[in-house]
Amino acid sequence: MTTGESLPNDAVQESYVAQNGTKAGLEISEVGTESAYFRHNGKPLLSFGGMADVTFYLNQDAYDYKRWATWMAEHGMNHIRAYLPLSWKHVEKTTEINGGDVSKCLFPYKETEPGSRTFNLEQFDERFWKRFRDQLEFLEEKGTIVHLLVWNGWQLRGPDTSRDINGEINWLGHFFNPEMNCNTFTEHLGGDLENRYAIYHSVADGKSELVGAQKAFFQKVVEVTYDLDNVYFDLVHEIAEHRRDWVKTRQWIVEMAEYMRSHWAERTSKQFIIGFDTGGLSEEEQDWIYAHPVFNTIIYGKSHTVENAVKWRCHYQKVYIPQEGWDDNKVKYRLDEAKNHVHMRKYYWKFMLAKCQQLDFYTKGKKDGFGYFVNYDPEGVNAFTKTAPILRNFWNTLIDYGNLWFQGRVTAGPGEHQYILSSDREAIVYCSSATGVEGQQFDREELRVADLALEDGGHQVEVVDPSTGTMQTEDIVVQNGELVVQLPGFTDDIAVHVYRKA
Repeated sequence: MTTGESLPNDAVQESYVAQNGTKAGLEISEVGTESAYFRHNGKPLLSFGGMADVTFYLNQDAYDYKRWATWMAEHGMNHIRAYLPLSWKHVEKTTEINGGDVSKCLFPYKETEPGSRTFNLEQFDERFWKRFRDQLEFLEEKGTIVHLLVWNGWQLRGPDTSRDINGEINWLGHFFNPEMNCNTFTEHLGGDLENRYAIYHSVADGKSELVGAQKAFFQKVVEVTYDLDNVYFDLVHEIAEHRRDWVKTRQWIVEMAEYMRSHWAERTSKQFIIGFDTGGLSEEEQDWIYAHPVFNTIIYGKSHTVENAVKWRCHYQKVYIPQEGWDDNKVKYRLDEAKNHVHMRKYYWKFMLAKCQQLDFYTKGKKDGFGYFVNYDPEGVNAFTKTAPILRNFWNTLIDYGNLWFQGRVTAGPGEHQYILSSDREAIVYCSSATGVEGQQFDREELRVADLALEDGGHQVEVVDPSTGTMQTEDIVVQNGELVVQLPGFTDDIAVHVYRKA
């Protein structure tokens, strides 16, 4: 696909390095405005794709992350959302299911004795952190952005939690479970299972040693990642169903997030990017997180709508990250479900038009009822592989992303969904069948658009089929923000790219 001007090239990065003495890395431009957007090494960023969310749990024999990262890069994808482990039993079980050597599992903390599975929360196992760093560096080389789930909330699940497998692999193997460590400062978390939720009350309850151990974990994450250009942070993943006193928990959230931010600032002048998964929280609780100045992203882990993507961006003046591929019909798209591919394609195009730049999907398969079989070859599993490069190529043709806004309306044209972005230099129109629909045929039809931000005059128009690539290109004159394009027949979705001729 060859249209428009290219995005900023290597000269932009070279200029940035010359002026600032460092890589541009990952950053948010237009901070504190409704137009805030991600850039990576000087260019607007679209990060989409998927790898195992347990990537950082596993050795290479249990998960060939290099194969997956290479596969993604070859098909235009560049995103991973993954946890750090908090339960040794979960690491072992996932390793076993995926054919790895359980005797060689690595954990964030040192054992008191090799093989004892009793840990010292005041001593990190540097072998784990070196492997983690190696993984991040490889992903950086491949251009993969890492949405790092720093603290895994759902690993508080225990025998009283139906979603834990027999109550065996999460809290009963949790490093902060007093039965699993030698540190007396975790004793109050034991006994009655309800006690474990006080893990988030440590700041409010004055449990200074526990607070120190928790801070040390977050500090370690900063030390390993601060000089990389591909990592941003989600402080806690899935806290909603796995906490109790919200007022106490809020104190812990702010303390840990500010601690990470301060230690980042001590090491680098690069932007620190952090958010907090609010999936399942009440509207009041979500508002508290989204509005808090310690967080510069909005992260939501349930079903996503374009309406919320736009509304929250404008209200909170922060970028919106729709975590996990949950569409507005409450279906979560997965790579291992081959039948998902059309819906996945439409989902990513739709949310790109909602100005969402970080988009992920699940890749885990199912085995032995556990649901974490990840060590398979991704090639050919899902036809989305074939259409992902078209989305990447389309993105690479955009010339004015930072200024594109939700301006314009379709007055006549196809599709249940009709989305528009425009600036004075460029416009994108995307029309598709309804969510959850596939195979819908649209006849040749005229598309009419009004109220675009485009300047009057001659423009280039490119009509793109998201499933096959470019279909037609033509010159057109835009007058008073109005556009008329004759669309060919198509199936399910079509995109129109308009840009000012040089």
